[in-house]
Amino acid sequence: MRRTSIFVVTALAWLVACPSMASAQTKVAVVNIPDVSDKYQKTADLESRFERIRQEANKERQAIRDRIERTQRSLQEEVKPGTEAYRARLKELATLEAELKWFTEVEGQRIERGLAESLREIFDDIRSAVTAIANERGLDIVIASDQLPQEGGGDPSQVRQQILMQKVLFWNPKTDITQEVISHLNAGYKGPATSGGGGRPTPAADDDR
Repeated sequence: MRRTSIFVVTALAWLVACPSMASAQTKVAVVNIPDVSDKYQKTADLESRFERIRQEANKERQAIRDRIERTQRSLQEEVKPGTEAYRARLKELATLEAELKWFTEVEGQRIERGLAESLREIFDDIRSAVTAIANERGLDIVIASDQLPQEGGGDPSQVRQQILMQKVLFWNPKTDITQEVISHLNAGYKGPATSGGGGRPTPAADDDR
């Protein structure tokens, strides 16, 4: 009995000395990142911007292809093989084909880099909004949640991958702050920034184009 009494007294003394540890309760919330990203107006604006950039790049690429086709027809129909004019057209054709290859590779990489930076920017915005809401509501942890697509069928390997990627299997709807995050983001979004650079992504510092 004496040992038990000593243990109880010691335990009570420890709890009194550490009241925060005795009464603390971790506050957790969940947020659906894909849903937030889809409904964030900035995402739609960036998608529209990059679609315009791709269309402009396709027009330039097609213009080079048209010049290549005209030069090829000229070689076949307008100049005589072995002449100086023929050799000049061959040189022009080789230059155009090299330009097309270079443009396709470099411009494609430029667009992809710009898109990757924009995606990171979207995620940073979401994380900042989540942090602001967590601080306001006194949340300790915010966990990313998502759900499997509703449509049935599909590739079994893809379904398995989607299942393995699930981070949270159950949460009380009261802990879901997804809509709050969306409202916070859209309320603070001022619309697409305007620039005089023709709408292309800003080139990276090491871009030697």
